[in-house]
Amino acid sequence: MIAIAFSMVFIHPTYLVSELLMIIAVNLLAKNQKKTLGTLQGALFMMLFIVVMNPIMNNHGAHVIVTFGGTVITAEAVTYGFLMALSLAILMLIFVSYNQSMTNHKFLYLFVRISPQLTLLTMITMRFVPLFIRRFTNIKNVQRTRGVQMEIGSVRARSHAGMRLMEVLLINSLVDALQTADSMTARGYGSQKRTSYQRYRFTQRDGWLLTLLIAGSGLCFYFAKQGIGRLAIYPMLGSIHLDQIGWLCLVLVLLIDSLPLLLEGWEYLWWTLRK
Repeated sequence: MIAIAFSMVFIHPTYLVSELLMIIAVNLLAKNQKKTLGTLQGALFMMLFIVVMNPIMNNHGAHVIVTFGGTVITAEAVTYGFLMALSLAILMLIFVSYNQSMTNHKFLYLFVRISPQLTLLTMITMRFVPLFIRRFTNIKNVQRTRGVQMEIGSVRARSHAGMRLMEVLLINSLVDALQTADSMTARGYGSQKRTSYQRYRFTQRDGWLLTLLIAGSGLCFYFAKQGIGRLAIYPMLGSIHLDQIGWLCLVLVLLIDSLPLLLEGWEYLWWTLRK
């Protein structure tokens, strides 16, 4: 959450590029290369789309780069589109890291004491989104052998094929949901305390890290409120030069974003020196 807030608060090319590289390093450390590269490929097309479309749709700005067909392309619009594209790429990579580190057991452990039923329902709902996509792909491949395709034919024929595919998907999902509910009822879910689970303890080190995170994040947000790390874009593009406080804030932001790297490096040095 802190990294997401940083990517939205600090709208500056130096900050965003540094954060992007740091998030990529964190994902690579978690041995998540395949998903990271796939996300970067998808984000690249979205970034290009935003960078191209924003100057066309937004004509505000004082520095005109080129004019064609009555459309004015300004440096401010290009810069703003580039920064928004970087922020979007960082956001996508953060969720890749979240899905890698936040397992079902951790999610249950966080909120099961507050509302067990709602926690389980939320976890199942989040699981069903990629599950539905995989099932729909399998159903579409099977139905294609029977001549049911959404890619060819008239609009009416494609709509009819799509409705048939959705019908099969819904029936399959409802049957699976009923089987899951019967299995949970037979196992007595919710009738007593859980007998098998992973326990996560909040240690003294966690308390110190949480305190440092809150203090460091609060200081960063205070700097952002003072305009540090925020590039003035409209009505006139400002200078990207960072002063000493700006560099200090950048170092603090990168330290917070690189906390997994620092902890992993500390553990590696600890065990290496003890051998």
